[in-house]
Amino acid sequence: MSYRTFVDRDGSYWQVWDSQPTKVERRLAPGDRRQGTHRRWSGTERRSGADRRTINQRRITLSEGYGRGWLTFESLQEKRRLIPIPSHWEDLSNGELRALCDKARPVSRTEGTGNADQGRTGGGIH
Repeated sequence: MSYRTFVDRDGSYWQVWDSQPTKVERRLAPGDRRQGTHRRWSGTERRSGADRRTINQRRITLSEGYGRGWLTFESLQEKRRLIPIPSHWEDLSNGELRALCDKARPVSRTEGTGNADQGRTGGGIH
């Protein structure tokens, strides 16, 4: 995860970092693997043990476009997100970062309950 800071035209201090999820719900991936030319197995069942599909587990799903990551911009007053992550954003000038921040979508500080932004802000996806 890369991290930068800059000051906007109004003198507000902003932090910006990239968030790149490592585990995204595979069922949302293009090309559903469950469809196709699968043949039903007619042989003897050889599997044993618990069926992993019956295990209750928490799944994280992301809004469309966020699967490849996003930039989070945060000041004391506001938080914004930008998708997709621009290539080489870490090397942009402060002016270019300000322009990206202007394009980013404001998000409410109570939005979402996940933990993708934890560690940097101490809270969940806000």
